[in-house]
Order: sequence, then structure tokens, then C-alpha cells
Amino acid sequence: MKLKKILSGALVAAMMGTMMCGTAFAAEPADGDYTGEIHFLNANGSGNNSMCDPIFVHEADVKLTADAAELTFYVAYPIPAFPDQGTDGTVLDVVFTVDGTEYEAESDITTKPEKEFDTTAALFGVNAGDVLPTQVLTVTLPRDAVDDLEAGTVAASAYVNVVMNSTQNFFVKVSDLQSVGGTETPDEDTQDMQITADVEEKISAPSYTVTVPSSVSLGTLSADQDNAMVYAVDVKASDLNGTLAVTAPGAGNLVNGENTLAFANSFGTQTVNADTAGTKLSGKISVSAEDVAAAAAGNYSGTTTFSITYAAN
Repeated sequence: MKLKKILSGALVAAMMGTMMCGTAFAAEPADGDYTGEIHFLNANGSGNNSMCDPIFVHEADVKLTADAAELTFYVAYPIPAFPDQGTDGTVLDVVFTVDGTEYEAESDITTKPEKEFDTTAALFGVNAGDVLPTQVLTVTLPRDAVDDLEAGTVAASAYVNVVMNSTQNFFVKVSDLQSVGGTETPDEDTQDMQITADVEEKISAPSYTVTVPSSVSLGTLSADQDNAMVYAVDVKASDLNGTLAVTAPGAGNLVNGENTLAFANSFGTQTVNADTAGTKLSGKISVSAEDVAAAAAGNYSGTTTFSITYAAN
């Protein structure tokens, strides 16, 4: 007797262009209040944090409605090393740009909520663990800007009113959205790298489950060295009395419009032929540096399909 089961998995990969870094929300978050990790990145597209990033609190508040994403973030006010400067605000004229449209942030220097800082910056007199008063900034963006914030591709400018006394440009990245109350948003990846799978089970012996990781992310791809991400497929089986085989194609393409980028999957075909409470089968997704260097910038996504077959002894 032979029993056969097929598992379909979607492997979604995202490659940000050389000017950005980050991932995209896997599943569209529901309307509601969230917190997220925020960073201000260099405007040169390196993906590194700006030298101004330590003066910002790295937890932001996000309120999502059907049409808008309201982002509230916080900056030290005053700056500890320069308490007499920036009395009308640590940053002024804060403007976000989404799809060519500018959105000006509103500033509140009256309420001054105290927030904890997680980065030390000697220039500004800020130490990790400090609890400091802050200036509150709020900007209302289109709802679909959520993905751009996750990818770190939303441009922003601000007049830094302390030490620099000049307009600085950034990319803004908001990631790891979590619902207020502790529920984390689904780790999608329509533009990241996600694997989802459903195994249809019939009531019969043997019993087995195969679980493909819910999310695998390559992040920003390098053009200087090959890119790779190891993942594991979990297998549990009882009363097997046969061989369970899991197979994935060895290669595929990530697509961005008319552009493609090849990826390799080392998983191949792997088998389990004994009862197990938990066995991990390992694979690796890789993209060569040479292919990245030749690829057009943008968000790339692709799909691969895992198949599972069972053959009785």
C-alpha cells in the first residue's frame, strides 16, 4: 500500500536595491494601534544608521486606519550635551516623502514624555539606558506607506537644531510591528521571504506532519559576496513503516516586473524512514553576488513548491 501527500509552500524573497535595506510586512496588518522599531538611516543608501539616529527613541507608535498610517516618534529634548540649544525643538521642519508627495510632521515640545534610549552617543551626551524627556513628532502618511517604512525606503528631511544647525536627509525604517497589547503582526513576506505550507491529512496510519518555516529573510543582498540563508523543515512522524520524502527544486527566479534574479535552493530531496518526535531537514537559499551586481534595483519576489511523498515498506 502506498500513501501520498503533497505539501505546497510559497517561498517569497525580497531584494531591496542598492539604495535601501529591509524587509516588507508579510501579511497586511489589521487596523489598530501598534508599536514598531524605528531607525533613521543614512541618505546615501548604505543602509547604515545615521549619526543622528542615537538621539531618537527607537520605539515608535503606529496607528493604522483604512486610509492612513499615523506615525509618532520621539527625539531627545533637550540634547543632554547641549541643554541650551534647540529650545524651540531638537529637530524642526520634519518632512517625509512618499511617492513624490511631502508630508510634514507636527511637533509637540510641551508634553515632553520621558522615554528610554538604547544607544550611546558621546557627541550628544546620550547613554544607553538613559531616560530622557522628548520632543514628540507625528506624521500622517498613506496606509500603503507601511510597506515602504518596513523596507526603509521612505525619505525624510529635518533641520537638526542642535550642533549641526543644518538640514539633514534620511531614510526612515519602521520594522517589527506589534499590536498594542502584545500581539505581533504576521510575519508576511509578499516582498520578503516567506514560506507557508498546508499539509492535508487523512485519518489513516501512518501519521506525520511536515512544517516549512513561516518566514525566511535574506534582507539586503550584497554585490560583494554571495548571499545565503539556511532554513530548516521540521518533520514529525509516528507508525511510519515506510519512507517519507521531501523535495524542493534546486533553483528558481525572483521577479521584479520584467527583471529577474536567480536563486538556488540546496534542499534537494531528503528522506525520513523512522518514527521521530522532531527531525530538522536543512536547506539553504542563496543568491550570487555576481547576479546581484547585474540586477536592476527593486523589490524581487519568487515562489518555490515543496512536495512530500510517502511510500510504505
